[in-house]
Amino acid sequence: MQTRYSPIAPIHLLEELFSKGILGNYLLLLAHDVLAHPQRYASLMDAMRDSNEHSMVIMDNSVVELGVAMSLRDVIKAADITSANCIMTPDVLGNFSRTQAVVEKWKTTLIECHYPLMRVPQGSSIEDLLRCVEWLRFTLPIDENLGDPELWGIPRWITNKLGSRKSLVEFIGRTSDVENVGIHLLGMSQNFADDMVCANMPNVMGIDSANPLVAGLADLDFSLDKPKHLDRGDYWNTPKLTPMMISNVEYVQKYVSG
Repeated sequence: MQTRYSPIAPIHLLEELFSKGILGNYLLLLAHDVLAHPQRYASLMDAMRDSNEHSMVIMDNSVVELGVAMSLRDVIKAADITSANCIMTPDVLGNFSRTQAVVEKWKTTLIECHYPLMRVPQGSSIEDLLRCVEWLRFTLPIDENLGDPELWGIPRWITNKLGSRKSLVEFIGRTSDVENVGIHLLGMSQNFADDMVCANMPNVMGIDSANPLVAGLADLDFSLDKPKHLDRGDYWNTPKLTPMMISNVEYVQKYVSG
C-alpha cells in the first residue's frame, strides 16, 4: 500500500493545486467547508475523479477546526455532495467516554448510512485508545457482506501528547479480523520524523496536513528546514499559492509516497 498525502486547504487553493496538476488523488475534506461551497467542491471532485480513477475522498467532521464534531447529518450531506468514499465517525478529542456517548447517539444512523466508516479512537492514554479501538469494532462492526474495508483515523494529538502513533497503528493491524485495513493519519504532529515512520507502516494509506502549505506561506522550505508545526493563523484567507507553498506540497507528496 503506497501512502498518499492530502493537503488541507480552502477550496480556491485546492482548485489551484488541481489546475497545476499537483492536487493528487487522495483528499481529506472538511465537512463545514464543503457545505459552504457545495457546487465548487462537487465540480472539483468530479474533475479529480475524471483525471484519476483511483481517487479517494475522506469526509472529516471538522472537529479540529470547529472544536466540536459537526452533526453526523451534516457530515453525510457533505459526503453526498462530494460522493465521498467514507465518512469520519463522531468523536471528542482526547476523551473516550464522551466519544462513546456521541457514537451511541448516532449509532443507528452510522450503521444504516451507505458510507464506509472511518472510526476514530479517542482517549487520554494509550490504554484508553486501545480500549476505544476494541469498543468501536464491537459497536460499529464491519459489514462483510458489503465488502467494506476496516478504516481508521488516528489523530495527531496522540503523537504530541504520548510520543508516537506507532503502537496504535501496530495494534489496529495486529488485532483486525479482516484483510482490508486502511489507516489514515489525521494531521501532521509536532514530530515530522515520527509521522513519516508511521506513514510507512503496514496498513497506513495516507496522512493529511495544512502544515506544508502554512510553512510555504511563511517561506519555509520543507526540504531544507526542519519541519515545525505552525499555527495556521490567517492561512485560510490566503488568496493564491506562492511558489514555496507549491514546492512544499510537491516535496511532501514525493516524500510520503517513498
